[in-house]
Amino acid sequence: MELLTQRLTLRVVSYRDSNVLLQILNHPKVSHYNDYGKSLTLQDIKAMIQSDLELFYQGIGVRFILLKEGSVIGSIGLFDYQQSSAEISMGYELSPEHWNQGYMREAATCLINSLHHILPKALIAQVNAKVAPKNVRSINLLKYLGFEHKQDKYRLNLS
Repeated sequence: MELLTQRLTLRVVSYRDSNVLLQILNHPKVSHYNDYGKSLTLQDIKAMIQSDLELFYQGIGVRFILLKEGSVIGSIGLFDYQQSSAEISMGYELSPEHWNQGYMREAATCLINSLHHILPKALIAQVNAKVAPKNVRSINLLKYLGFEHKQDKYRLNLS
């Protein structure tokens, strides 16, 4: 599955993305804000991709690779689907050389607007995101997308 924006292609993650994801997720500026830890191994990345693919095939999650002119610049995904409350979580990573250029805004808008196409089996009324309090770029992105800060996470009500 692929989604297209004005400048990006969002493609479902595959094992061929392992090495570039390893570089992005272990970049000090990226790992500072993510919850994966600071020293992921290639085996960790492959296990993550396996989990993402299983969620996608079950219709309850996905990770897309962000491609700009054929090069991987980041990823964005949906995970932790809660059927009982119709909630899903969103997470994303972007290579620092592409920060402040609107790429993640473009990708996240596309993802949210395509939720029912991407995950037709999942009834989703709310999208959640956890953000480190000092991650101003990410907080600004979520506010732009319409997320509201509630307790320890940001929430976007779709209903």
